[in-house]
Amino acid sequence: MTDPNISWQRTFPDSQRGTDGVAVFEGRIIGRIMHMTNLPRDPWMWSVTDPELAGRPGWADTNGEMPSRRQAMARLIERWHELRAFRRA
Repeated sequence: MTDPNISWQRTFPDSQRGTDGVAVFEGRIIGRIMHMTNLPRDPWMWSVTDPELAGRPGWADTNGEMPSRRQAMARLIERWHELRAFRRA
């Protein structure tokens, strides 16, 4: 899933390119992905961190792991959209 209103940036300038990133929407960080090379399965972790959604219904399920960077990015955006839908309901 892609969203043209979301941009991706490196979390830390000294991070190796393509191993870490944050999703930015309207100037605020809404989530993060990280390549966990120190774990046996070498997964990509994702987490929704949008402070506007904190504590709302569904907030307990805001992170997970995926086998690839693209899948982690897509799942983060998908879950963020799901949480925003809860907020509007």
